Amino acid sequence: MEIMNSTPILSGLIETIKKAGTSNDIYLNSNKETSNTETLQEQKNSFGISELPLPEFFKKLGIRSLTLQEGYDITTLTKHDFVILPENVTSHLWDSIKNNQLIEDLKHLFQKCRSIAFDEWTSLTNASQLWLGLLTDTLKPLQKVDLEFIFYLGDPSKMLFVQIDEILDIISKFTSQGRVTFVLDEHEAISLWMMLSGELPNTSFNINTALGLKKKCFSIFRTMNIDRLLIYSANNVILFSDDQQFIFARRIFDQLTEIAEDARDKFISGFSFGLLRQLDIEHCIALGLIVFGAHSEVKNNPDPADLLLYIDRWIADLDQTDNIYFYQ
Repeated sequence: MEIMNSTPILSGLIETIKKAGTSNDIYLNSNKETSNTETLQEQKNSFGISELPLPEFFKKLGIRSLTLQEGYDITTLTKHDFVILPENVTSHLWDSIKNNQLIEDLKHLFQKCRSIAFDEWTSLTNASQLWLGLLTDTLKPLQKVDLEFIFYLGDPSKMLFVQIDEILDIISKFTSQGRVTFVLDEHEAISLWMMLSGELPNTSFNINTALGLKKKCFSIFRTMNIDRLLIYSANNVILFSDDQQFIFARRIFDQLTEIAEDARDKFISGFSFGLLRQLDIEHCIALGLIVFGAHSEVKNNPDPADLLLYIDRWIADLDQTDNIYFYQ
């Protein structure tokens, strides 16, 4: 497994950030407080891209964010909605909410879409069938194969094995329409491996080693038909793909910052921008970490200058004698 040198990757992103904000792309983010896009004034995110709140309808579908190319009028999509009643929480929920107009509107949206990030599966109601319905009725008919999908599982220990097996199969099916990045934190990865391997709780977790974690993660990657498995912990990120396997060291943050409700949204914002610009995956990961880190330090929406300053501080950390071994 390759150990990525952070400095050239970070340095290589300086020009990308300086040139950001020159397109008509749109980023739809579920973390916005309001969903009334008709009255919202245009706002720019850290890369100068127009950022709007994701319509409530998509949040109910378990979508976290969307990156759209060449601009898009989403006002028609704010007219769609549905209510999840107890009696509707079945495998037929998607069939009960879809209609011809909705399907056509979604097809038009996804035709302009570059990346789709989904919410944590374990925190959603009936997400498996909703995602399968989206794939079957809206994405496959487009015959589009260049989409980027980002999936988060959440804590699998509170779910049944049959449910885990089903969602892993559904996530794998999305590879027919583009590239799938499956993201887990270290604890989620170990819990998932234990379920898939039939291990009893606490039998392997307490004796886990760095090498053992890599083997467990590689086992998960081989179990699924996905393009990338991304594992992150407090001090590094591990990537598994068919053509690359590497470790990328990251800066360490306090626990409250790591588990903040919007922590994953910040990472996805930077990661999705990298995918939009079709950067190498290591640069996409670095952009995600930069945006996450800059938000934690600035405490509001950082602008490109804040991102560049954060890169300078990160590189300065790498130059410190005590940190050279840790980061390289």
